[in-house]
Amino acid sequence: MQVHFLKLIIIMVFLTMCCYSVVADDGSNSEIEVVHYAYANYLGSGIYRTTGQDASIINLPFAYDIDTVGKTTYGLRLPLSLGFFDFEIADIPELDLPSEVGTATFTPGVALSYQYSDNLAIETYLDYGYAKNFTSGYNVSIHSAGISSLYHFDYQELDTIWATRLYYAAYQGNGYSAQDSYAALQVGLDAGLPLKYQIFSYPFQPRLFATAFWYFNDVEFNSQKSILNSEVSNVTLSNSVEFGLTFKFDRVIGYSWAGFDRLGLSYRFSDDFSAFRLLFSFPI
Repeated sequence: MQVHFLKLIIIMVFLTMCCYSVVADDGSNSEIEVVHYAYANYLGSGIYRTTGQDASIINLPFAYDIDTVGKTTYGLRLPLSLGFFDFEIADIPELDLPSEVGTATFTPGVALSYQYSDNLAIETYLDYGYAKNFTSGYNVSIHSAGISSLYHFDYQELDTIWATRLYYAAYQGNGYSAQDSYAALQVGLDAGLPLKYQIFSYPFQPRLFATAFWYFNDVEFNSQKSILNSEVSNVTLSNSVEFGLTFKFDRVIGYSWAGFDRLGLSYRFSDDFSAFRLLFSFPI
C-alpha cells in the first residue's frame, strides 16, 4: 500500500494533477471539444464528470516566485494543461496514464501579490497564451486577467480565509472564426479546523470551504457547434455554488513550483450542471 501511495504521489508531483470531464448528453457518438480547453487554466482544478462522452484535462499550474520587494511579491505564472480522450477517472487508482495528448493549453503570465496588512493580501495576474486541439487541428489565442483579495481572520478556534476574486478570460480562433469570453466574480470562505493529522511524514489540517460564482455571461464548455456547424448540444455553466473538504499539508509535496499542498474533494452545482471535483490547490 505504501509503495502504491508513493507512486501516486510521484505522479501527482510531476503532473500536479487536475482533471476535467464535461460533456453534452445528446446521444450521439460525435467527438466533443474538451471543456472548452481554452479555459482549462481558469475554470478551477479538479475532476469534472457528467453523463455522455468523457474528455479529461490534466492541469499543471507551474509558477515561480522571482523576488519580494517590501510588501510586494512578483513572479511568473506558467500553467500548462493537457487534454486526453482516452483517460477516465477509473484509470487513476491503477496509475494508468493516457497514451495520447488531444489538446494543449499554455498561458504564461505575470503575477503580483501585495501584503496590504497582516491579515489582507491583494493579488493580480495577467496572462496571454495559446491552445491547440491536436484531434481537430484547430488552435486559439487566449488572454486573461484578474484581481483577488484574501483576508485572514480567526473565528473562535477556526483560522479562516475570506476570498474574493474578479477575473476575465477570452479566446479567439487562429485562422478560423471562433471566439468567446466570460467574466466572473467568486467569493468564498475557507476555514481550518483545530485538528492535526499525519499521512506518513506529512502533517495536515482538515479545512472546510464554501464558495459561489457569479458569471456575467454563461460559459460554454463545448464549442463544436460554433466551430464545425454540427448539432452537438453545448453544456453551459451559469451561476454556481461549491462546497467541500480539503487537507492542508504543512509543507509542499514535491517541488515548490511543481507540487501541491492541498488534497480534497468538493461538489459543484448550478441549474444545468453538477460535478464532483478532486482538488490539489487552494479551492477558492
